[in-house]
Amino acid sequence: MFLLASVYASSRLLVGAILIVAGLGVAFLTWRAGVSQASVKYELQMPGGLKVDSIKCPNCGAGLDPSKMQLKQGAPTIKCSYCGNEFEVAEEPKW
Repeated sequence: MFLLASVYASSRLLVGAILIVAGLGVAFLTWRAGVSQASVKYELQMPGGLKVDSIKCPNCGAGLDPSKMQLKQGAPTIKCSYCGNEFEVAEEPKW
């Protein structure tokens, strides 16, 4: 903008050149620093006690080990070691 406005005032040409050099410098430093990935830690806090009776695969019906449950995209999932099916574990109400 300052370079375009330099038609009206020549002092804006100097300001425009300084801003372009500063912008290129910031872009170079950002590129040089590289991209780092942030690690995300999910932590579940359940009110009261939590007891897992048994988990069965909905595909083959095999019993699964609850200690192999993982959080993926904020939902507890488990992979069946028998058929390879990966599914989201949902708590069903016991009424």
